[in-house]
Amino acid sequence: MAHALRLFAGPLMTMRVFEQASRYARIYALRPAGSMFVVPLDDDLQDDLHRLSGTGDWLDDGPRISTGDMAFAARASQGAAVAYLETAYFGGAGEQSAVLWKDGRLVLGPLTMALTAARRPRSLWPINAALRGLGVKTEGTQFADEFDAIGLGEYRSHDDIAADALLVRPRTAL
Repeated sequence: MAHALRLFAGPLMTMRVFEQASRYARIYALRPAGSMFVVPLDDDLQDDLHRLSGTGDWLDDGPRISTGDMAFAARASQGAAVAYLETAYFGGAGEQSAVLWKDGRLVLGPLTMALTAARRPRSLWPINAALRGLGVKTEGTQFADEFDAIGLGEYRSHDDIAADALLVRPRTAL
């Protein structure tokens, strides 16, 4: 079964920065009572980010983002944190990537791990490390790791998120 996501994650205030930058940004809560929010990164949103920050250079390996996308995420993280999370799994093969910014600075990554390295403890997987950096905790919960704690395991595509996650009303509608 496939799992293919590209998204930014963080507290609502940082996700609002993406919403202000592009009419294509949609903020979702993957869990109704969660404190982490996500903005799926599709081509339209990425094009808008490139218009604002420039495309920059594409990374040779790892996540499918550019240095322009990374510069925008760094600005969005001012006063908080933002993570970029990417999965590309199919039939037990694939990889995951993550990047984390705090207070305008890159603090983790870009990290990429092939599923062939899945024997490593889940706590060392890139997405779990980035989510811990955002403050996601699993202690005292029924969740095995941070990936499941915020609900990523329940959504396999951007279409799944759009269909089943809680869309946060745009700031202009408040």
